[in-house]
Amino acid sequence: MAAPVVGHQHGRAGRTVIAIVACAALFLVGACSSVDRVTNNVSKPTDVAIGQCVQVRSTDGDKSNVEATKAECDADGMTFIASQVVPGECGEFENYLTFPDTSDRLCLMPNFVEGQCYEIPQSAGGSLVDFKEVDCNADAGSEAVIYRVETDGDGSLECAEGQVKATYDKPEPCVFCLASLSGA
Repeated sequence: MAAPVVGHQHGRAGRTVIAIVACAALFLVGACSSVDRVTNNVSKPTDVAIGQCVQVRSTDGDKSNVEATKAECDADGMTFIASQVVPGECGEFENYLTFPDTSDRLCLMPNFVEGQCYEIPQSAGGSLVDFKEVDCNADAGSEAVIYRVETDGDGSLECAEGQVKATYDKPEPCVFCLASLSGA
């Protein structure tokens, strides 16, 4: 005759405690994720440190409504470096974000990588979300140009004839020499 098997039965109190602990754990994970998302959002110019990178995405497919979030500078996709906060105009090649409740602008420079190619808008209606890291053989969209970053360096770098010299003074002097691979 086989010995009886003793099974453990969890009473109602045991199941209730397990359910409470599981719910608390889920709440903490959700709360931590929400805090992480909130602290990465850039909702005013001072939310990001000068020299830190941001990514810009359109909200609801509307290029005039964008969302900026702090990002690692080596993150996948296009990133921009926060270069300065100004009450007026940014530098010649700098792009910028504006925010409600302040006239200050967060000036941004593209975080280009030597040897990589980028689709860059050429029209006045272009948006930061129109900047894209692309394959160097990609076809440019309408009113955009594909550029390859040939060289980059400090403010004293001279570009070869026929290259576009994009100069940034802040956060540190920087020059990108860009070769056009397509035209708008």
